[in-house]
Amino acid sequence: MSKSVLVIVNCSKRKSVRMELVRERLGLVPGFDLEREDEYRKVLSDLMRPAIDMYDGPEFSVLRRFRSRIDVFILSARYGVISGERWIIPYDAYLGKADESVLNKWMVYGNPDLERLINGRWDYVIIRLTKTYIKYFRKLISDPCRLGTEIHVITGKDNTLNCDNVIYHYVRGPGESQSILRRLLVERNSFSF
Repeated sequence: MSKSVLVIVNCSKRKSVRMELVRERLGLVPGFDLEREDEYRKVLSDLMRPAIDMYDGPEFSVLRRFRSRIDVFILSARYGVISGERWIIPYDAYLGKADESVLNKWMVYGNPDLERLINGRWDYVIIRLTKTYIKYFRKLISDPCRLGTEIHVITGKDNTLNCDNVIYHYVRGPGESQSILRRLLVERNSFSF
């Protein structure tokens, strides 16, 4: 039986691995150069982690507490759409510094879990994406309304999806979004699990 709760978040700048270690080994920190992934994986194999453990932003500490009861997908600046359990290398990339050519790179080298996300259906969906990331999300997911029966979007003002089944939670910063994410997961899990 599949889990009935889906959370979609964007990646975080903070990682659980010190970037100095990466720089010492490679002479650089990987960014949007996804075509070099195999090379980097060989050199950084002992620094790889599941994405939910690699990202160390505020929302990820909340997600790790619920990981056995939810499905997590991440919109990563480097990889595109990935599952929270997908093993990744430490990197430094931000979509705010990218142009739309990153979409082409994801289509060739990335988005390993995009089909799984698109083809899945959940009862309860929480989407926590910043304005920059939701723009790319809309380009990858043609109909986000079909992901679930009830969809909660945690985001800033003027950052909407065109769905009838969406409840918006407008926030001013990561601390506020972390609090709403925790509340939504606690409320949902107290009834379902």
